[in-house]
Amino acid sequence: MAQQTLNVGSNANDGTGDTLRAAMQKVNTMFTEVYASSLFNDSISLVGNNITATRSNDNLVIRPSGTGTVAIDKLVVDNNIQLTDNIISTTNSNSNLKLSASGTGSIEIAKADINGGAIDNTVIGGTTPAAATFTTATVNTQAVIDGITISDNEITTNASNADLELSGNGTGTVKVAGFTMPASDGSANQLLKTDGSGNLSFATATATLNHGDVSDNTTTVASSATTQIDSFSSATYRSAKYFISISDATNSRFELVEANVIHGPSADSTIEAYLTVFGSTTSYTAPLCTFTADIDDGNVRLLATNITSDSCVFKFQRIAIDL
Repeated sequence: MAQQTLNVGSNANDGTGDTLRAAMQKVNTMFTEVYASSLFNDSISLVGNNITATRSNDNLVIRPSGTGTVAIDKLVVDNNIQLTDNIISTTNSNSNLKLSASGTGSIEIAKADINGGAIDNTVIGGTTPAAATFTTATVNTQAVIDGITISDNEITTNASNADLELSGNGTGTVKVAGFTMPASDGSANQLLKTDGSGNLSFATATATLNHGDVSDNTTTVASSATTQIDSFSSATYRSAKYFISISDATNSRFELVEANVIHGPSADSTIEAYLTVFGSTTSYTAPLCTFTADIDDGNVRLLATNITSDSCVFKFQRIAIDL
């Protein structure tokens, strides 16, 4: 629409301006163009500070030109949702702010800062629980999640006398302060030990020795024939000291005795295994067996010949000394 200027002349009533007719023709032309513009379309009404669509169920569309934008300093939607700067809030007292996607769509939040509230019995993934990944979650006071409370640097259970259980998924393990816990329990009386790289495992407690080993064992002999009680490698150990407890429950005979064994260079000999038996304390009038020693295929053997064929139980501790 082009603007038409009324010529009013150089001076009042000097006859140099537009005639009255010509001036009113210009006015009519401009009013015709104004009323024909989209600003005065029958489908839009401008009353006071209200812009409304007049046709039934019609949309009110605000569209910029080209790469321009629609700039609104403050917007209130449905008398309850307010958008100001980078804040979305509700205007009705104590009303919730709900975000809902359409159909199979989802709500995506790149980074969440949660300053309060609780997440109770929430299932991620609809009807099937699934893993969730949060870039940042900030809780300023405490978070209560099902039966767990996280406050400051403490994690506690809510139910009375409830255990706090930590477990990895699948073949995963639990790590605490850089230590990887075992994935399963050990045997009775075992202890946790580290491999020096932060991996913990169960092991049987033993004495740490540099030039020998301590062990114990038991064997039952129900024969008067010469029988092996214990053996050790002649290529590993030079000698061994035994503390032996013998029980003949059938005849109520018991004995505690010590035995020292040492061997020579041969790997197969009946004469290069040397034995001393001493310190016998017995409830019987004589020793319950006779001890001998030999070397068989590189193993030094401690042998016993019982004075009876009844069952005798030998329990012993052995201190073996390296070569």
